[in-house]
Amino acid sequence: MTDSDIFDEFQRLWGSYRVCSDAAAQLATPNFEDDEFAQEYLAECDHLKDTSKTKKFAMLALGALLGLYSAGKIDDRVYRLGYILLPGFIMGKGGAVEAL
Repeated sequence: MTDSDIFDEFQRLWGSYRVCSDAAAQLATPNFEDDEFAQEYLAECDHLKDTSKTKKFAMLALGALLGLYSAGKIDDRVYRLGYILLPGFIMGKGGAVEAL
């Protein structure tokens, strides 16, 4: 993945936000403790007023960047670039984030 692919990845995540959000709500891992922690966190996100869809999308995008980094598909520089560009991508969507 190159620098120019970062916005494409964010756009892909934008289009699949609901599917990813539903999948996260049904998360199951082989480690019961991970599963319990994730479910508590997701429940907390759904009920905290200050955890907006903007923040949830940011968490999804950062998680995707970490996954790409862990898989060796991006290097440190591209990860940092994505981290820096993410707020601009979200701001560019304006109020549409809350309509996801």
